[in-house]
Amino acid sequence: MASSILKIPLIFASAALHHKAFTSPNPAPMTKRNYHGWVEKTLFRSIAFVTIGQKAMVWFLGMAETAVCLATRYPEWPYSKMILDYLMFGSDPNRIRLLTRPFLVGTGLMITGGLLRWQCYRVLGKMFTYEVSVQSNHKLVTTGPYRVVRHPAYTGVWMIIAGMFVWNCSPGSWVVESGVMRTISGKIAAVVCASWLLTLGTGGTIRAKTEDGILSEEFGEQWREWAKRVPYTLFPFIY
Repeated sequence: MASSILKIPLIFASAALHHKAFTSPNPAPMTKRNYHGWVEKTLFRSIAFVTIGQKAMVWFLGMAETAVCLATRYPEWPYSKMILDYLMFGSDPNRIRLLTRPFLVGTGLMITGGLLRWQCYRVLGKMFTYEVSVQSNHKLVTTGPYRVVRHPAYTGVWMIIAGMFVWNCSPGSWVVESGVMRTISGKIAAVVCASWLLTLGTGGTIRAKTEDGILSEEFGEQWREWAKRVPYTLFPFIY
Protein backbone atom coordinates (compact mmCIF):
# COMPACT_ATOMS: atom_id res chain seq x y z
CA MET A 1 0.00 0.00 0.00
CA ALA A 2 1.09 3.60 -0.53
CA SER A 3 2.91 5.45 2.21
CA SER A 4 0.73 7.51 4.49
CA ILE A 5 1.02 9.89 7.41
CA LEU A 6 -2.13 8.20 8.75
CA LYS A 7 0.11 5.69 10.52
CA ILE A 8 0.98 8.25 13.17
CA PRO A 9 -2.47 8.91 14.71
CA LEU A 10 -3.22 5.17 14.63
CA ILE A 11 0.05 4.43 16.42
CA PHE A 12 -0.63 6.98 19.13
CA ALA A 13 -4.25 5.90 19.55
CA SER A 14 -3.06 2.30 19.98
CA ALA A 15 -0.37 3.25 22.50
CA ALA A 16 -2.67 5.54 24.48
CA LEU A 17 -5.50 3.00 24.70
CA HIS A 18 -3.01 0.25 25.59
CA HIS A 19 -1.77 2.50 28.40
CA LYS A 20 -5.32 3.09 29.60
CA ALA A 21 -6.18 -0.61 29.35
CA PHE A 22 -3.31 -1.65 31.61
CA THR A 23 -3.72 1.06 34.24
CA SER A 24 -5.98 0.12 37.14
CA PRO A 25 -8.93 2.52 37.34
CA ASN A 26 -9.22 2.04 41.11
CA PRO A 27 -6.84 1.50 44.02
CA ALA A 28 -6.69 -1.87 45.73
CA PRO A 29 -9.75 -2.27 47.98
CA MET A 30 -9.06 -1.64 51.66
CA THR A 31 -11.17 -4.62 52.73
CA LYS A 32 -11.44 -7.64 50.51
CA ARG A 33 -11.52 -11.38 50.63
CA ASN A 34 -8.19 -12.94 49.83
CA TYR A 35 -7.99 -15.64 47.21
CA HIS A 36 -4.85 -17.70 47.18
CA GLY A 37 -4.81 -19.32 43.76
CA TRP A 38 -1.39 -19.81 42.17
CA VAL A 39 -2.09 -17.19 39.52
CA GLU A 40 -2.72 -14.61 42.26
CA LYS A 41 0.47 -15.61 44.06
CA THR A 42 2.63 -15.34 40.95
CA LEU A 43 1.53 -13.56 37.79
CA PHE A 44 -0.92 -11.06 39.29
CA ARG A 45 0.89 -10.42 42.54
CA SER A 46 2.77 -7.42 41.09
CA ILE A 47 0.77 -6.96 37.90
CA ALA A 48 0.49 -3.17 38.22
CA PHE A 49 4.27 -2.87 38.59
CA VAL A 50 5.13 -5.24 35.74
CA THR A 51 2.79 -3.55 33.29
CA ILE A 52 4.75 -0.31 33.72
CA GLY A 53 7.48 -1.95 31.66
CA GLN A 54 4.92 -3.23 29.17
CA LYS A 55 3.47 0.25 28.70
CA ALA A 56 6.95 1.73 28.29
CA MET A 57 7.73 -0.89 25.62
CA VAL A 58 4.62 -0.04 23.58
CA TRP A 59 5.31 3.68 23.80
CA PHE A 60 8.92 3.11 22.70
CA LEU A 61 7.91 0.98 19.71
CA GLY A 62 5.28 3.51 18.71
CA MET A 63 7.59 6.49 19.06
CA ALA A 64 10.39 4.74 17.16
CA GLU A 65 8.09 3.94 14.25
CA THR A 66 6.64 7.46 14.30
CA ALA A 67 10.09 9.06 14.35
CA VAL A 68 11.26 7.02 11.35
CA CYS A 69 8.05 7.83 9.45
CA LEU A 70 8.60 11.55 10.02
CA ALA A 71 12.32 11.38 9.22
CA THR A 72 11.70 9.70 5.86
CA ARG A 73 8.80 11.98 5.00
CA TYR A 74 10.75 15.14 5.89
CA PRO A 75 14.40 14.36 5.07
CA GLU A 76 15.31 18.07 5.17
CA TRP A 77 14.42 18.22 8.88
CA PRO A 78 17.67 18.82 10.87
CA TYR A 79 17.12 15.75 13.08
CA SER A 80 16.10 13.31 10.34
CA LYS A 81 19.58 11.92 9.72
CA MET A 82 20.26 11.49 13.44
CA ILE A 83 16.96 9.64 13.91
CA LEU A 84 17.69 7.24 11.07
CA ASP A 85 21.27 6.70 12.25
CA TYR A 86 20.09 5.73 15.74
CA LEU A 87 16.93 3.79 14.90
CA MET A 88 17.81 2.02 11.66
CA PHE A 89 20.43 -0.71 11.44
CA GLY A 90 21.36 -0.65 7.77
CA SER A 91 17.84 -1.26 6.45
CA ASP A 92 15.60 0.74 4.12
CA PRO A 93 13.62 3.17 6.31
CA ASN A 94 11.08 3.93 3.57
CA ARG A 95 9.37 0.57 4.09
CA ILE A 96 8.28 1.72 7.54
CA ARG A 97 6.14 4.44 5.97
CA LEU A 98 3.95 1.85 4.26
CA LEU A 99 0.38 1.71 5.50
CA THR A 100 -0.01 -2.07 5.32
CA ARG A 101 -3.01 -4.30 5.98
CA PRO A 102 -1.30 -6.01 8.95
CA PHE A 103 -0.65 -2.59 10.46
CA LEU A 104 -4.31 -1.61 10.09
CA VAL A 105 -5.47 -4.95 11.51
CA GLY A 106 -3.00 -4.82 14.39
CA THR A 107 -3.71 -1.26 15.46
CA GLY A 108 -7.43 -1.87 14.92
CA LEU A 109 -7.33 -4.79 17.35
CA MET A 110 -5.38 -2.76 19.90
CA ILE A 111 -7.74 0.19 19.67
CA THR A 112 -10.85 -2.00 19.88
CA GLY A 113 -9.44 -4.03 22.77
CA GLY A 114 -8.46 -0.87 24.62
CA LEU A 115 -11.90 0.65 24.14
CA LEU A 116 -13.51 -2.59 25.33
CA ARG A 117 -11.52 -2.59 28.57
CA TRP A 118 -12.27 1.10 29.04
CA GLN A 119 -15.97 0.34 28.73
CA CYS A 120 -15.58 -2.43 31.32
CA TYR A 121 -14.01 0.14 33.67
CA ARG A 122 -17.01 2.41 33.17
CA VAL A 123 -19.63 -0.30 33.63
CA LEU A 124 -18.07 -1.85 36.74
CA GLY A 125 -17.04 1.47 38.28
CA LYS A 126 -15.40 1.10 41.69
CA MET A 127 -15.78 -2.69 41.55
CA PHE A 128 -13.12 -2.99 38.82
CA THR A 129 -9.83 -3.64 40.60
CA TYR A 130 -6.71 -5.58 39.66
CA GLU A 131 -7.17 -7.64 42.81
CA VAL A 132 -9.70 -10.47 42.90
CA SER A 133 -12.10 -9.27 45.56
CA VAL A 134 -15.68 -9.15 46.73
CA GLN A 135 -16.31 -5.70 48.13
CA SER A 136 -19.02 -4.43 50.44
CA ASN A 137 -22.27 -3.85 48.53
CA HIS A 138 -20.81 -5.79 45.61
CA LYS A 139 -23.25 -6.24 42.72
CA LEU A 140 -23.32 -8.67 39.82
CA VAL A 141 -23.01 -6.52 36.68
CA THR A 142 -24.71 -8.00 33.62
CA THR A 143 -25.04 -4.92 31.42
CA GLY A 144 -22.91 -3.41 28.67
CA PRO A 145 -20.28 -5.81 27.32
CA TYR A 146 -21.21 -8.25 30.10
CA ARG A 147 -24.34 -9.05 28.11
CA VAL A 148 -22.15 -10.67 25.44
CA VAL A 149 -19.42 -12.50 27.38
CA ARG A 150 -18.87 -12.91 31.11
CA HIS A 151 -15.30 -11.57 31.18
CA PRO A 152 -14.98 -8.95 28.42
CA ALA A 153 -12.04 -7.23 30.12
CA TYR A 154 -9.91 -10.32 29.43
CA THR A 155 -11.30 -10.43 25.89
CA GLY A 156 -9.88 -6.93 25.52
CA VAL A 157 -6.51 -8.13 26.81
CA TRP A 158 -6.34 -10.87 24.17
CA MET A 159 -7.36 -8.42 21.43
CA ILE A 160 -4.59 -6.04 22.46
CA ILE A 161 -2.02 -8.84 22.61
CA ALA A 162 -3.05 -10.14 19.18
CA GLY A 163 -2.90 -6.62 17.79
CA MET A 164 0.60 -6.08 19.15
CA PHE A 165 1.84 -9.26 17.49
CA VAL A 166 0.16 -8.53 14.15
CA TRP A 167 1.44 -4.96 14.04
CA ASN A 168 5.01 -5.50 15.23
CA CYS A 169 5.73 -8.87 13.62
CA SER A 170 4.65 -7.87 10.10
CA PRO A 171 6.58 -6.23 7.24
CA GLY A 172 6.45 -2.46 7.47
CA SER A 173 6.84 -2.29 11.25
CA TRP A 174 9.91 -0.82 12.92
CA VAL A 175 10.62 -4.14 14.64
CA VAL A 176 10.82 -6.00 11.32
CA GLU A 177 12.29 -3.32 9.06
CA SER A 178 14.83 -1.59 11.32
CA GLY A 179 17.19 -4.55 11.55
CA VAL A 180 16.96 -4.65 15.34
CA MET A 181 15.98 -8.33 15.14
CA ARG A 182 19.40 -9.09 13.67
CA THR A 183 21.01 -8.09 16.96
CA ILE A 184 21.37 -10.37 19.98
CA SER A 185 19.79 -7.83 22.30
CA GLY A 186 16.84 -7.41 19.94
CA LYS A 187 16.23 -11.15 19.80
CA ILE A 188 16.41 -11.47 23.58
CA ALA A 189 14.02 -8.55 24.08
CA ALA A 190 11.58 -10.03 21.55
CA VAL A 191 11.55 -13.43 23.29
CA VAL A 192 11.06 -11.84 26.71
CA CYS A 193 8.25 -9.57 25.50
CA ALA A 194 6.45 -12.32 23.58
CA SER A 195 6.72 -14.72 26.53
CA TRP A 196 5.33 -12.13 28.91
CA LEU A 197 2.38 -11.22 26.68
CA LEU A 198 1.38 -14.85 26.16
CA THR A 199 1.74 -15.53 29.88
CA LEU A 200 -0.40 -12.48 30.65
CA GLY A 201 -3.17 -13.59 28.30
CA THR A 202 -3.10 -17.15 29.59
CA GLY A 203 -3.12 -15.97 33.19
CA GLY A 204 -6.15 -13.80 32.49
CA THR A 205 -7.99 -16.77 31.01
CA ILE A 206 -7.23 -18.87 34.09
CA ARG A 207 -8.24 -16.00 36.33
CA ALA A 208 -11.61 -15.72 34.57
CA LYS A 209 -12.39 -19.26 35.76
CA THR A 210 -11.44 -18.28 39.30
CA GLU A 211 -13.70 -15.25 39.15
CA ASP A 212 -16.58 -17.36 37.84
CA GLY A 213 -16.26 -19.64 40.84
CA ILE A 214 -16.20 -16.71 43.26
CA LEU A 215 -19.20 -15.00 41.67
CA SER A 216 -21.12 -18.26 41.55
CA GLU A 217 -20.54 -18.77 45.26
CA GLU A 218 -21.36 -15.15 46.11
CA PHE A 219 -24.47 -14.62 43.98
CA GLY A 220 -25.79 -18.17 43.63
CA GLU A 221 -28.90 -18.43 41.49
CA GLN A 222 -28.48 -14.90 40.11
CA TRP A 223 -25.09 -15.85 38.68
CA ARG A 224 -26.35 -19.17 37.31
CA GLU A 225 -29.19 -17.43 35.46
CA TRP A 226 -26.71 -14.96 33.99
CA ALA A 227 -24.38 -17.79 32.96
CA LYS A 228 -27.27 -19.45 31.11
CA ARG A 229 -28.01 -16.22 29.24
CA VAL A 230 -24.31 -15.53 28.64
CA PRO A 231 -22.62 -18.93 28.24
CA TYR A 232 -19.36 -17.63 26.76
CA THR A 233 -16.39 -16.68 28.93
CA LEU A 234 -14.32 -14.60 26.49
CA PHE A 235 -15.35 -14.99 22.85
CA PRO A 236 -18.93 -15.32 21.56
CA PHE A 237 -19.68 -18.74 20.01
CA ILE A 238 -16.09 -19.89 20.67
CA TYR A 239 -15.22 -19.94 24.38
